[in-house]
Amino acid sequence: MVCFRGYLAPEYAIGGRLTRKADIYSFGVLLIEIVSGRCNTNSRLPIEEQFILERTWELYERKELVALVDTSLNGDFDAEQACKFLKIGLLCTQESPKCRPSMSTVVKMLTGEMEVDDSKMTKPALISDFMDLKVRHKQESIIDTRNSSSYNTSSSTSEHQDTTVISAATSTFTTQHDHSM
Repeated sequence: MVCFRGYLAPEYAIGGRLTRKADIYSFGVLLIEIVSGRCNTNSRLPIEEQFILERTWELYERKELVALVDTSLNGDFDAEQACKFLKIGLLCTQESPKCRPSMSTVVKMLTGEMEVDDSKMTKPALISDFMDLKVRHKQESIIDTRNSSSYNTSSSTSEHQDTTVISAATSTFTTQHDHSM
């Protein structure tokens, strides 16, 4: 799943919840990659530039999106058009699926049938936020495991006895299930 890390919508990557707008998120990342001429992640770059979506948002806030356009074009591009596509990519990667445009709206914006309205654009769901959440969740799980094991070994309350009974019942069930195979 590592190769999909930068393309998965946050609601799917973290919660396993697939929405109608999950593909819109992926399309937004892809659109930004096309305009920038680079991959969504590049660990060889300085930390602040490693994740394309984070870099795009930072440049958008500073009104410097044009700096993200593929350098191999040597300045031979329509800056207004390139920035428009980058803004569409950002609209597609909004954290909340409800804030992302429909694909038909995206097509209309790309073809010029509809203006790009970035007035209500919010910070997209960023990969570093996911990684932080996963690291935090993993650390909390380790702490919970340690607390549970020390609780079970040192506690002698009736709660401990209930926990032991439940664990024993689960173990017994598993053992019986294994014997019946």
